[in-house]
Amino acid sequence: MSLSVAELTSELVRCHPTHRSQGVAAAIDLAAHALKAIGLDCEIRPYEGGPQITATHSFPDDGPHVIVHGHVDIEDVADEGGWSAPGLWQTGEVRAGRVYGAGTSDMLGGIAALITAIRRLAGQAELTGRITVQIAVDRHLGGSGTKALQNADLPRADLAILAEPTNRHVCTTAYGFARYHLTAHADGGPMAYAADESNAATHAATALLALDSANRTLQELYPTRQQIRYVLPSAIHAGDQYSAAATTATVDFAMALPPLLPEETALSIVTDTLIRRFTAAGLPMPAWERRAPHFAATSLGHQGFADLLREVNKGLQWCQYPCPSDAKVFQELGVPVVLYGPGDLARTRRPDEYVEIAELDECVETLYAALTRWLS
Repeated sequence: MSLSVAELTSELVRCHPTHRSQGVAAAIDLAAHALKAIGLDCEIRPYEGGPQITATHSFPDDGPHVIVHGHVDIEDVADEGGWSAPGLWQTGEVRAGRVYGAGTSDMLGGIAALITAIRRLAGQAELTGRITVQIAVDRHLGGSGTKALQNADLPRADLAILAEPTNRHVCTTAYGFARYHLTAHADGGPMAYAADESNAATHAATALLALDSANRTLQELYPTRQQIRYVLPSAIHAGDQYSAAATTATVDFAMALPPLLPEETALSIVTDTLIRRFTAAGLPMPAWERRAPHFAATSLGHQGFADLLREVNKGLQWCQYPCPSDAKVFQELGVPVVLYGPGDLARTRRPDEYVEIAELDECVETLYAALTRWLS
C-alpha cells in the first residue's frame, strides 16, 4: 500500500537526513523505494555529500521533458530546548492537521509532494514526454550536488520545477546570496588603558551598526511586502582575553540579492555606510573579502508554466523566492525554472517546524493538474 503524502513526509522526517549524515542515505533509500514502486527507472548515484537520485518516467509519445527537483538534506537542530515536546524534531508526529519535525517545510514535505504527484501522473498513458525526478544534496554548498546530477546522458529539459517552500506562491525568480568576512585591527593593550580606537571589539560593534543601517537603506530603496532583510551579520568574534583589548575582530555578514539588485549596488551602499560610521567614530576602515558559498540571483523563470499553476489553482499568488536555491544551476544550463512547493520558509530552522497536511495535499493536486495539461 502506498504511503499518503503526509505519511511519506513523516517517514522522511524520521530518517533525520541532516547534512552529510547517515540519515541522508536512509531518506534516499526511502524515496527510491517509493519511486521504484511507481515503476520509475530509479538510479541512486554516489556522491561525496551522500547518495542522490535520478529517476525517470517516459510516456509513449514524444513531448516536453520536465525535471522535478528537491534537496533531501536538512539543517541540524542545534538547540532542542525550544521544541514543545522531547524529540519532536525527529518523530514526524502528525497532529492537528500538521506534520512536525525538522525539515518538514524545507523541504521534505516538498519531496513527498513531488513523489505523490508523479505517482498519479505515471498511470496516465495518454500523456506525452518525459519526467525526471531528481533528489539532490549539498544545496548549501552552492548547488554542487545538483550540478553533479546534470550529466551528458540527461536529455535537455524544457522546464524544471523546484519544490521549495513557497507558502502558496509561485516563483519565477529567486534571490542570490553573497557572504563576506570583515576584519578589523587595533593596537590592543590592558583594560585600564583601552580606548575605543585600540579595541577591535569596538570596531566590530561599529561594523554591526553600519551593516544594520545599510540594510535599512536597501529596504527603503527596494521595498518588499514581507520586509525582506538584505544584509545579515552572522558570526562575530573579537579577542581572546577578558582583561585586554582585542587586537583583531571579525564579522561575517551575508547579503540577499534579488535579480533587480546588483551585488555591486548593494556593496556600494554597505561601503558608503561603513565609511560614514567609522569616520564619525574616528576609527580606521576595516577590510573585507567575499567568501564561499556564492549564489547568483535566478531570473530565468518559465512564465508559461507559472501561469498554468495559477490557472489550475486560483488561490496561488506570485512572489520572488527570497532565498538562494538550486535554481541557479538550472539557469546556468539554460533551463527555465518554477519554484513551487508546500510549507513556508519562515517556519524553517525554528522550533516546532511543521508543514500543513492541507498544504501537502494542495501542492499534489496543483502539480498533478498542471502537469497533466502541460504533458497532454
